[in-house]
Amino acid sequence: MSEAKASQHPALTLKERVAWFWDWFSSCADRLHATLEDKKGADLQEETSAVVEAWLPHMAWVYGPGENNSGHSFTLSGEAVLAKQFVAEYWLSQAPKIDGWTFFASRQPSDSFEGISLHFEKDDETFKPIEFWIFPYVNKDSEKIDISVWHPSIKRLPEKARFMALFLMLDELLGEHGTQNWIGEIKFSEDQLRQSIPIAELRDLIDETRQEHGWKKYPPTEAYTSYRLKEQGGDWLRSDTVAGSSRLFRLLGDYVDAEGPCEHPLPDVGVDFVFVAIPTAHFPQGAQVAARGEIEDDLIAALEADASGISLGGATGHKHCYIDLALYDGDRSLEIVKRVLRKHRVPKQTEIHFFTTDRGEQAISV
Repeated sequence: MSEAKASQHPALTLKERVAWFWDWFSSCADRLHATLEDKKGADLQEETSAVVEAWLPHMAWVYGPGENNSGHSFTLSGEAVLAKQFVAEYWLSQAPKIDGWTFFASRQPSDSFEGISLHFEKDDETFKPIEFWIFPYVNKDSEKIDISVWHPSIKRLPEKARFMALFLMLDELLGEHGTQNWIGEIKFSEDQLRQSIPIAELRDLIDETRQEHGWKKYPPTEAYTSYRLKEQGGDWLRSDTVAGSSRLFRLLGDYVDAEGPCEHPLPDVGVDFVFVAIPTAHFPQGAQVAARGEIEDDLIAALEADASGISLGGATGHKHCYIDLALYDGDRSLEIVKRVLRKHRVPKQTEIHFFTTDRGEQAISV
């Protein structure tokens, strides 16, 4: 199937889109590798952009060196947007093994950071690592490092351009996940220039901070946010929620703010965000969380066995217990969910609902 045909089939699921992408990459991996060996990577820009936009729109990509500088790599990045990072992680989980290639689901730290330069054509400005100086502050509350930044362009360029350059530099230095996990509040300032250090020394500072405080960091897609909700006004679905945990808390927050279905965070990629609502009365009193967890574990196993989705967390409410899912294969994923729920003999009032407005009015009975 060509890239053009992909754009004509918006109903393709993420599983189908990822499969088509890997079919394309596998079929031309040798040619791509040879082009990069010839130092002609720019020749691949238009073709690769078209393929990524066709199958995995809104995602970023880059070719680079392979692991341990052996061969070449291809990185698909969610650009620190959590919903997109789940797509990148799924894409990587389906990657074939191809000689001479390494694949990454996030931007990796550069092995030659101090030698890089970034040129912004729009502003006619070139940025180099040696120009960025930072004053770091270890924030024990957030377990991150806040930084004040100075750059020669501080009075010359608009803030947006400076921040864009800074984040690109941080990703080159720390990697996409390193920037997310370790960098807290950021501001450009001239106040503490004399006490500042070159940005390249940030790696060592992070290593020292990690060892001193014993802080453990995980990939953003593996981190859960625990929450308790205050009593909600009205009688909309999930307004009864007491507490829960989520790997995509922003989606839940958007749903609560809208008091119902919210805008889809990843349109046109073939992901369905759903939740299962099971009457709380179905579970043993005082053991609702554990009992819900048993069903969730079976859902995770069944979806992962078919590469069709993941769990995003769950919640307990006065009326319902909830299991939140990201489904990657449309109706086929829904059938897996229904099969598992029937196995657990959930009551007939159990329903599957969509978080997002594109399918928000649908309620699927088990």
